[in-house]
Parts: sequence; C-alpha cells; structure tokens
Amino acid sequence: MDSYNIVGVLGRGAFGVVELVRDFNLKKLAVMKTIHIKSMSTENVKEAIKEIQILQMLNHPNIIKYYNSFQNKQSFHIIMEYAIHGTLENFVNKCSQTSNYIAQNCVLNIFSQLTMAVDYIHKMRIIHSDINPMNILLTGSQGTIVKLGDFGSSRILTSDKIVGENWCTPCYMSPEQCCGKPLRLKSDIWQIGCVLYYLITSKHPFYAESLADTISSIVEGVLSLSDKMTFYDSDVIRLLHELLNRDPTVRPNASAILSNPYILPYVLNSNCRWFKSGRGKNY
Repeated sequence: MDSYNIVGVLGRGAFGVVELVRDFNLKKLAVMKTIHIKSMSTENVKEAIKEIQILQMLNHPNIIKYYNSFQNKQSFHIIMEYAIHGTLENFVNKCSQTSNYIAQNCVLNIFSQLTMAVDYIHKMRIIHSDINPMNILLTGSQGTIVKLGDFGSSRILTSDKIVGENWCTPCYMSPEQCCGKPLRLKSDIWQIGCVLYYLITSKHPFYAESLADTISSIVEGVLSLSDKMTFYDSDVIRLLHELLNRDPTVRPNASAILSNPYILPYVLNSNCRWFKSGRGKNY
C-alpha cells in the first residue's frame, strides 16, 4: 500500500470499494479495486481469485489494463487502468441532455470497439456475463477509446456452456440467464445487443418497475421500439434485432458482427490507429 496514495472513491459494492489512486511506481493515476475477503464465503474468495487470474490473461486495446495485485489477511487489491472519461452510462446521459440522439457514426464506433473486446475474450474461451454501460469505460484524450472492464462475473469456458451463478445487471440479462440455463458465449452477444439498443435509444432495454416484470419482458421478447430508431439506417436496426434474438444459436458470433459491412470500416480504422501507435504487436 506504500506505493499508492488514495485520491478518492469511485464506487462501492457488497464486498469492497473501488478507489482512484496515484501509483508512485507507474507515476500516474490508476484504479484500485479492494475486495474484503474477511466477510466473504470461501466460494466468493475463489471467485475473486479467478477474476485476478482472468485479468492477468488479457492484453487488448479495448480492455481495461491489469497492472498489479496483492493481498493481506483481510483484502485483495487489484490495480488497473484508469479510464479518464468515465462510464458509457455517464456519456449517454450527457448526450441525452444536449441532443435528441447520438450520431450513427459515434454509436457504431463505440459498438465496434466493444465487439472487438468481446471477440478477443471469446477467442480465449472467456465469457464476461455482465456487459452493461456501467462496465464499459471511455478514455483517451477525446474520450473515443472504449474499454471493457469489471471481469468479476467472468468465467472460463471448458465446454460450449457453463453452469454456475448468473450474476448480471437485470435488464441486460439474456433469456437463457433469466431461465437459469447454462451460460454460453452467445449470452455476451445478447448483452452487447442491449448496449447497442441503449446507445440508439438512450434507454435501458427491457426496463420494468419490478425484477419479475423485467425478466418477463426479456423472456417474452418485449422490446420497446423508439422513435429514435428512425435516425439510424435500417441495416443497423436489423443488426440490433439479430443480436437480441431469443434463440442464442441464431445470434451472430462476435467475429461475424465485426465483418458486417456497417461495422467493418470502424474495425479497420481502429486497428490502423492501434498499429500506428507502435503497440499493435500485442493485439
């Protein structure tokens, strides 16, 4: 802890706190996630260790960087990259205050970077399982670089499906998660579809007054249409519906999404910027 100076609190959860810290070794601001293991069950401690193991495996321009981790008798501490422009949810909220909708090129730029992150982890047989606007962060000088974060609910797949606790933000749950069925990679595809809907409409999908009503809307496929959809090309809306197909076997995988004619130009542009920076060898 002597290497870090706490600047402020970014958030709190059931088992810990996320703080902005100054890292004296890296000589820059970073994020420290502290998990209080003293109050956790043995199973939850194992999950915390698994999060660290997964973070250590990842190295991608659209995923929050892992820097370090350490522990004492009461806590795990994970040091990660600080995204200076905050969450996607904050970005969308600000946009909705000044404009009726977010421009299509901006939506597709954000969505393509998110999908590249998902494609990367899926090729490593990792399922995120809690992709939502609070776990998607923006950074870079202009806030145009998208980073996927919070791998606390992630799993490494040993088969096509995995059975386990389905911790997830309610209105971003897939139908299979709502029904307690095994997780699969296509469950993440549903969630990035929900994020695309959020970018287009500025509203969370399947939102209802109660958890039971939310789950019912998801399982029945009751997706509210929005007048804002008229600001986007029909092929973009068609892609949205493909991602939110209740049958996971019909949803496209991440690689197929990236080859979509509407998405591919943003992928190529992003890759070009990354390689020009001299850091593309680890992509």
